[in-house]
Amino acid sequence: MKRTNGFTLIECVIAFSLFSIVLLLAMNLYLTGYRSYRRQEYQVDVEQNARVILNRISETLRRADNLSEELSLSGTVLIIGDTRYYLQNGTVYERIGGGTNTLGLRITRFEPSLENGYLTIGIETQPYREDNPFYLEQVLFVGGDE
Repeated sequence: MKRTNGFTLIECVIAFSLFSIVLLLAMNLYLTGYRSYRRQEYQVDVEQNARVILNRISETLRRADNLSEELSLSGTVLIIGDTRYYLQNGTVYERIGGGTNTLGLRITRFEPSLENGYLTIGIETQPYREDNPFYLEQVLFVGGDE
């Protein structure tokens, strides 16, 4: 009987099948990790947007001279002196005089309310796919009757 050096067709098919299964498992693991990373990256981004908005409003309130006269609400527009904060098309804007700054993207709700000397600002962000939206609320004492 003559012996040849090489692989039979069956051995090649089995080796290819095993390689395909290992490659499929590795790709599945990679894609799961990548999806998780993208989800976390999105969540961190929208949470940071909400915090930037609240920090900017806090700074503006601290710089206001006569807060009781300079602070008002017009619907969901927060007015502090000549600065306005409002939500439009999923973006919160800061309008100072004639210039406009973008403060936060992917915002679904911007709800300022003023009651008994307390300014409450609620911000809700767009959820990532099927996740729950992120909601952040800050209450600031702005003076007045307690």
